[in-house]
Amino acid sequence: MDVLLTLAIVGLLVWLWLDGARSREFAIAHCREFSEGNRVQFLDQSIHQSKMRFARARSGRIGLRRFYVFEFSINGTDRYIGVAVEFGSRIEYMSLLHPEGEIIQGDRRLVGLPKD
Repeated sequence: MDVLLTLAIVGLLVWLWLDGARSREFAIAHCREFSEGNRVQFLDQSIHQSKMRFARARSGRIGLRRFYVFEFSINGTDRYIGVAVEFGSRIEYMSLLHPEGEIIQGDRRLVGLPKD
């Protein structure tokens, strides 16, 4: 019985690691596209997962919601913060904290962020 439990735990950890790697690559692609669409440079080595939690979709499905933080640059020497929230295989919310005003795609309330 101990062997089965150990294998189940190892399997779960491997799945979490592989799913996290897939999720990160998915987030990088969308953050890069969002940044380019807003004419800023996405600094892809800066992206990291800041938090992960279980959440329920509008359809009732339970899954992992991942919050990513990344950096972008306007002129190549400055650095500003961006945020992306992923649930399953879709990006629910993205934001660039641009010095001229925040650029938002998505609804803050969907991901549990205050509405300002």
